Amino acid sequence: MAKNISMNKLLILIYLTIGLTFYSCRGDRTPLLPNVTGRAGEVVLVMNAAVWETEAGKSLGLILNEEHPALPQVEPMFNVVRIAHGAFSNIFKTHRNIVVVNISNQFTDTRMNVRRNVWAKPQVLMEINAVDNDSFQKFMAVQGERIIEELLDAERSRIVQYNRQYEDRVLRDQLIESLNVSVVFPPGYELNMDTTDFAWVGFSPPTQDVIQGVFVYQYDYTDKETFTPEYLIEKRNQFLRRYVPGDRPNSWMSTEMQASPQFSQFMDGSRYIARLAGLWRVENDFMGGPFISHTTLDEERNRVITVEGFVYAPGVKKRNLLRQVEAIIYTLEIPE
Repeated sequence: MAKNISMNKLLILIYLTIGLTFYSCRGDRTPLLPNVTGRAGEVVLVMNAAVWETEAGKSLGLILNEEHPALPQVEPMFNVVRIAHGAFSNIFKTHRNIVVVNISNQFTDTRMNVRRNVWAKPQVLMEINAVDNDSFQKFMAVQGERIIEELLDAERSRIVQYNRQYEDRVLRDQLIESLNVSVVFPPGYELNMDTTDFAWVGFSPPTQDVIQGVFVYQYDYTDKETFTPEYLIEKRNQFLRRYVPGDRPNSWMSTEMQASPQFSQFMDGSRYIARLAGLWRVENDFMGGPFISHTTLDEERNRVITVEGFVYAPGVKKRNLLRQVEAIIYTLEIPE
């Protein structure tokens, strides 16, 4: 009897091992994938030279290389590394962002497939299959903005994922306690100021003349015209003049109006967001840089909340630094 029980246990163990192996082969492969390679903001574009030289091929290149908005100097949306299909080897397949263009009369229509975590994680792979050059160019005219949005979303999601994994939870708890606002910060950020209506959280690497900061401020909702660019800029200037002085006497941070901030609106899940993206400057001084702010309504408490990320980095490219603080403000939540 004891031998039969032992044999039964052994058979169960074998069956479980086979089942787990089968699931691993056919189930979620993401844990087994390597981490992505490549620098932030970089895109591998798989396209043959013959297509690249056509108007259709150039249209995709122009979209990926168009100027990033709201920066004090010209920087492209993405840094493109173009390779031919024949050179698309395993060394490139683990890249973070991949766009593959296939043009063949074997396709019945032109479409784009977006897949994630195919050869690495967290990866986005976009395959555009077109019947011919003309259909590819027409597709780009309609779907070019979607390609940019997919790539930006993938870049931002990676940063948010990192921030959540290595979060400094103390900072989040402090903001919940003082302003009833939840924001996720990565390591290295410190609370510079915390009042009843304004908080300033900053990060400054010891080896660089760079400052990345996040402002959180709130005020009563009293006017239906609150969510207009004029009103939001006016409120921004009021808070920054009160709480963010410059290094020189009678100096403070304000909004650069020589290039008016870009205003947009969108839904983040079920929450309405009014977005400003522009440049800041210090009145009576020579400091400046880019900023992005998200403003929303807390209906339960009848208040307006703004979370803003800004960058100060003289002589340094600012695109990726700005995207890092933008990812932070995307984590805004209002605890019930």
